[in-house]
Amino acid sequence: MARSRAIVVVGMHRSGTSAVARGLQALGVYLGNDFLHAQPENPTGYWEDRPIVELNERVLKSLKLRWDGTRPIDRREFGAWRMWRLRREAVRELRRRFTPHPIWGFKDPRTIRLLPFWHRVLQEAAVDDAYLLVIRSPASIAASLYARQKMDVETAQRLWLAHMVPFLREIADRPLAVVDYDLLMRDPSAQLGRIARRMDIPNGEAREIDRFAGDFIDANLRHTVFSLDDIDASTEAARLTRDAFLLLYELASDRAKPDAAFWQAWKNVESSFDTLRMT
Repeated sequence: MARSRAIVVVGMHRSGTSAVARGLQALGVYLGNDFLHAQPENPTGYWEDRPIVELNERVLKSLKLRWDGTRPIDRREFGAWRMWRLRREAVRELRRRFTPHPIWGFKDPRTIRLLPFWHRVLQEAAVDDAYLLVIRSPASIAASLYARQKMDVETAQRLWLAHMVPFLREIADRPLAVVDYDLLMRDPSAQLGRIARRMDIPNGEAREIDRFAGDFIDANLRHTVFSLDDIDASTEAARLTRDAFLLLYELASDRAKPDAAFWQAWKNVESSFDTLRMT
């Protein structure tokens, strides 16, 4: 019997993970049936499974963090007894609601901060896991976070780094595709086809794909567009944010592959992050 396949959508808050998750659904990937309701800041919906979001919130709470906390997580914290109980619950939830489907996925921006937790959960659930990493210009993310809750740029950059840097190499040996939100908005059909190829997803229904590209993707909902040259580099955190994003953008634009050279470069980003967080 073939193993169940999971495609996990990861990325920073306000980076376009919702749009990519909706694209996966158009390709026929099962995303659950209990989504969070749409909100004014995300009128087309979050496409987040409510029980998984609630579980992630509990994991963060056990780490004494909120979604907007910038404190880096020590990997050893995932070995605590309370984490074992939460992992066991997560495995049960996946087996009950997701693994009966041949190809499925979920999306929650909190997941990327908790990759050691989820990587182990998926292993224990005997699932073949793959990852879609969604990126967006940090300048756009900072502008969105300021508009939504008056978060200053420095905090937004540190939050981006806390999400994107520490545990990404956790999935270095798994199938990975990086998708840039602005490239998706520019040509949704091409990017959806690219996702299908990279994730080895059979063709979805043409009607759903056309609906995603023509109706769901609405350029009017994208309030800011920044070029790569617009990324702030005025502080140490800003420069590291820029450098890390540009590395990921090389993957999203197919100028590089997630090979040994990329992961070595990413290790250098991690080292810089470790220095940054001690200052």
